[in-house]
Formats: sequence, structure tokens, C-alpha cells
Amino acid sequence: MFKTIFTAAAVAAVALPAAAQASEARNFSHEGVDYAYTSQQKGKITVIEGKAEGRVPFRLYVKGDRVTGMYNNRYVSFTKDEVLHDNVLAAAN
Repeated sequence: MFKTIFTAAAVAAVALPAAAQASEARNFSHEGVDYAYTSQQKGKITVIEGKAEGRVPFRLYVKGDRVTGMYNNRYVSFTKDEVLHDNVLAAAN
């Protein structure tokens, strides 16, 4: 369930340039849910922080192929490959 919610956010994280130190606020919608977030590069870790639907907080840490963090005060952990694979499956359905 949580992986599905994060598919778009994590795919955005995968696409973030590694050289960026901080980004301006970004917004996108995925499956009817609006997301607003910022990202920041801290060494080898990209930190993505924001809210879904304006009230559900999330903070993701992307390091290498792994994504960990919190969504709505619950711990989440998955790989980038899982997200990309889920995205391909969702597009095929």
C-alpha cells in the first residue's frame, strides 16, 4: 500500500540530479493525490520532504538504490527497482 503511494514521489527522487544542493518546492499529482515537496542533497543522501493532500507528512531518504523514511508517521522502506517495477506494471494495466 505505502509503496503505491510513494511511486510517484520516489520516481521523482530517482530523477533528481545528484549535484543539486536544494530545490524549490515542487508539486505533482498521482492517482488523484496531490503532493508538494522539496528535496535536498546531503552528501550521498537525497532527502525528500513534503505533504500529500496538504496534510499527510512524508520524509524520504534516497541513498543508492534504497528508499527509506516516514509516511503519515509510519516507517517505509523499499528499493528504487521496486518502485520502477510497480510503475511499469501500473502503466500496463
